[in-house]
Amino acid sequence: MSEEMIDQNRAFAEVSGFAAALATTPSVSDVLQDLAQRSAAALAVRSTGVFLVRGGELHPVGVLDGMAAELADVQTQEGCGPCVEALRTVRPVTVADLARDAARWPGYGERVLELGVAATASLPLHAHGEALGTLDLYHTAPRPWPATDLACLRVLIDMAVGYFTVAADRDHQRRLADQLQHALDSRVVIEQAKGMLAAERRIPTGEAFELLRGYARHHRAKLRDTAEAVVDGGLRP
Repeated sequence: MSEEMIDQNRAFAEVSGFAAALATTPSVSDVLQDLAQRSAAALAVRSTGVFLVRGGELHPVGVLDGMAAELADVQTQEGCGPCVEALRTVRPVTVADLARDAARWPGYGERVLELGVAATASLPLHAHGEALGTLDLYHTAPRPWPATDLACLRVLIDMAVGYFTVAADRDHQRRLADQLQHALDSRVVIEQAKGMLAAERRIPTGEAFELLRGYARHHRAKLRDTAEAVVDGGLRP
């Protein structure tokens, strides 16, 4: 079996493992950390990091090791580099030999070389054309970034971004369901309180409701809280 086939098997294994991990509905932070780890393993690079854009600034959210953490600091301090360019263009930026291209990003290039990085690549995380962040890869020896490598990374990134989209929709649906359930629960307890007052005072339910609402307004309380006090706490407006 050729070395190329072994590399392909390794990449496929990482993609498959990432898909299985996403099926367990992990947190977003865990997904980003796993993305960094599996990208490094799939391409056998020295280190990786994931950045997200918040408030116009880059923030490292998934770093593989101490090298990635240091490189994250360099990138945020210098405000330039492959990551920044990938975000601006929403296209991959690859550097096969940083020693030849260090001057492309003054300040950044020299500092990264000092940390032992010889090759780097940055791929944007994007949804609907909007850049969300980047996946950055670092290697300690010059290396090309063939299209097959970038395609593998693109699959991992698209899986992660797709998961974020589904998770956001799921969270939205959960919040909506919670709000609807809260509204239903509130209506049930209000109806209970209204019925109790109407029965005890032998008044129409509409009048009982006005008693509840008037008490809540006078005491600047929520109508549900007032109803609960009537049902469970013995309050009588």
